[in-house]
Amino acid sequence: MKKVLVVGGTGTISTPVTMGLANDPNVELYVLNRGKRNDPFPEHVNRLVGDIKNDVEGVKELLKDKEFDSVINFIIMNEEDAKTNVELFKGKTKQFIFISTVCVLDHSTSCNVDETMAYGNAYYKYGQNKEACERYFLKEAENGFPLTIVRPTQTYSDSRYPLSIKGKTYWTVASRMLRGKEVIMHGDGQNLWACTHASDFAKLFNPLVANPETVGEIYQVMNPEPVTWDMVYEALADALGVEYKPVYISEYLLDESKKYDFRSTMHGDKHFSCIFDISKAKKFNPDVKFDVDIRKGAEMYVEYMNAHPEEKKEDEDFDKWCDDTIAAYKEFAAKFTENI
Repeated sequence: MKKVLVVGGTGTISTPVTMGLANDPNVELYVLNRGKRNDPFPEHVNRLVGDIKNDVEGVKELLKDKEFDSVINFIIMNEEDAKTNVELFKGKTKQFIFISTVCVLDHSTSCNVDETMAYGNAYYKYGQNKEACERYFLKEAENGFPLTIVRPTQTYSDSRYPLSIKGKTYWTVASRMLRGKEVIMHGDGQNLWACTHASDFAKLFNPLVANPETVGEIYQVMNPEPVTWDMVYEALADALGVEYKPVYISEYLLDESKKYDFRSTMHGDKHFSCIFDISKAKKFNPDVKFDVDIRKGAEMYVEYMNAHPEEKKEDEDFDKWCDDTIAAYKEFAAKFTENI
């Protein structure tokens, strides 16, 4: 029986991972979080209520008599978090899995992305913070800390959908489509990306857990099928039963937004075309099949939202910003084209 601790466990990526481990008869599962969300896990899961970010001493007390075959932390965001986790789990686990991100990498160097690509996100603080975590953990690994790093790309679920230009809610873009409005697309919509449904992420991720062969390694975990951003938005429009009406605006113009930090989220993440290599992780599940392509993912999202209308929250500020930005861009484009 493998003893596994999940820190977090109720987020977009972590919920299906945790559910899969909970249903594995060879796993004795513990979940540590603040206990503020109703979780869907079976009764036999051992729930530990503690705040790993703000009450380290309390968490130490919870864990004082426990040791694990694997600890998975989904909520490490900066180097201070990383240091806290080394303090808590050094000598208490045979494996520590840090959930990082492909945003730690310098995607300007190649479209083909594997675990050997160099660090260096010049734009996105989120990626820079995760890189600092990786570098700290890797130094600790040189001293025996049993580290495994996992790098996802954009992972979504039934209640979230992969979008590039959005405000506070995902639904507002879908709402604009339903109202026959145009939506803003960065660039020309042809950048290549990879979008992974959380249920598919778990298929590739869970075989890495409590696996001695994966200690000391870095793995990319995602659905590697490349899609263009137009394909992502077209799938959503089709699932909604409406026409896709894009307005293509250069990322370099969107960088200048005074309201939204697109310089980080575009140039630091979605601007570059990426084709991801998952052969390293696939070694542990060579027959893995990804069941949710972007069209099925869009259908699942729309079906979920229609079943949960209370989650169809509008962001009126973003909606107005889109209207104003599209009008200003069209005026600019008309004047520009008169002179070419």
